[in-house]
Amino acid sequence: MSLFQRPCFIKNPLASFNDEGGTTLVEELVTVAIIGIGIVVLVAMITTGVIGVRQVDDKVLAESLARSQLEIIKDAAYQADPVSVPYPAVAPIPSYSVAVGIEYWNASSSTFVSSVWDDGLQKITVTVSSAGTPLVQTADYKVDR
Repeated sequence: MSLFQRPCFIKNPLASFNDEGGTTLVEELVTVAIIGIGIVVLVAMITTGVIGVRQVDDKVLAESLARSQLEIIKDAAYQADPVSVPYPAVAPIPSYSVAVGIEYWNASSSTFVSSVWDDGLQKITVTVSSAGTPLVQTADYKVDR
């Protein structure tokens, strides 16, 4: 053999294809099963991702509603009795409910009480729910200035 010749290991290229027996039914079934399992795992991952994104979206919207409600109340004039003259509320969004709770500072006992009391400080608690499930609860204070 000369220096520039490459050895050829296959005598007849077509002979190698004729000698193969092909794949068996079991091999084909295993291949289909592996592909099927891969597709099921992929669909499960996509479904889980969609559910997670929906939950995060609900939480973000609820937090935005709660912050907006607190900002509207903080912007409004101080009401000594917000039960009779309520603070303004955010515009309703379908399937979300916004609840405002107010506690009043009692300077003589140094605690917040739920009955109307006017010592110039209120604790405002905003709870945002969807389908009866509380999503976010946040609180801030309003001072009579």
